[in-house]
Amino acid sequence: MEKLPKKPELSFKMYELISGYWVAACIRSVVQLDIADKLFNGPQTLSELAKETESDEKSLYRLLRAVTSVGIFEEREDGAFELNDFGATLLTDVPGSVKPWALANLGEHYPAFGELTYGVKTGKVPFEHAHGTPVWEYYKQNPEAGVNLAKAMAGMSGAVLKTIIDAYDFSPYKTLVDIGGGNGAMMFAVLSATPESTGIVFDEPYVIEQTAQHIPEDLKERCAVVGGSFFEEIPAGADLYMTKWVIHDWNDDESIKILKNVQKSMPTGGKLLIIDSVIPDNSQNTPHAGKLLDINIMAMTTGKERTLSEFKFLLESAGLTFKRLIQTATEVSSIVECEKQGNN
Repeated sequence: MEKLPKKPELSFKMYELISGYWVAACIRSVVQLDIADKLFNGPQTLSELAKETESDEKSLYRLLRAVTSVGIFEEREDGAFELNDFGATLLTDVPGSVKPWALANLGEHYPAFGELTYGVKTGKVPFEHAHGTPVWEYYKQNPEAGVNLAKAMAGMSGAVLKTIIDAYDFSPYKTLVDIGGGNGAMMFAVLSATPESTGIVFDEPYVIEQTAQHIPEDLKERCAVVGGSFFEEIPAGADLYMTKWVIHDWNDDESIKILKNVQKSMPTGGKLLIIDSVIPDNSQNTPHAGKLLDINIMAMTTGKERTLSEFKFLLESAGLTFKRLIQTATEVSSIVECEKQGNN
């Protein structure tokens, strides 16, 4: 009895943390049933939703009662359900949609978290243990899931791109390369803000095939795509290179290899922006988004979220010079600015 918690409220708080996946599982079901899309044109009765989703009416009600209790959709007094702003984040193919992230994070990513202890004990990647293949090979083998992941990353990017554009002046640079640029959202945003600049989105060929089809009409004269591997060769000679949410996917040796390839491609005086979460040094016991994002990275890849000291080690090892750390309005997208100097 002496070992029982002295503060029962802490036990309830722990129960709440442990049970958080209940809500996540409900969101996944709502997304798989396309509930937000079905409410887009107006309120629907439970019977109508059950018929449209081919669901058991009583079970569907229990699901909707749960999600409305946390603010997703609204149950009206007449028993119908309607879309609200929070639920609208789960609509299909709208800017900033979180639906693709729900499908990926609660789909192929989820088994990796069940193997997290394996990763902690062995230092190996839980995703590989769960699926039998590295995450990027998985997406090559499952292209539909890969397309959904690209949409998921685009949705996340949409939430932070304005904070990046607001925090950094891109106008001095006339030629830019986005390394691991995915669907091009970052480059499109930068070029829209700098009408005198041109840019290249560089990524794996299977990614770039999709990107090329989605270049905005007003940017087609200034934006190109190039397929390849940043472990081999990167387009050379740009004024500014940038890489967002890429370096955190790779361990130190792999990251240094990428950065050395970037350094080799840069002209003297060229700049590189590494956009990632930067966990503050000496931040013990202090909340920071990067500390939990790091667990996602540990579950999925060989990489990690880093402190500024750890980034400086990578840069020095790759022959690059750290210039400054620029904080944005979000903790997941700080900007590490570095340069290739003449003696590098």
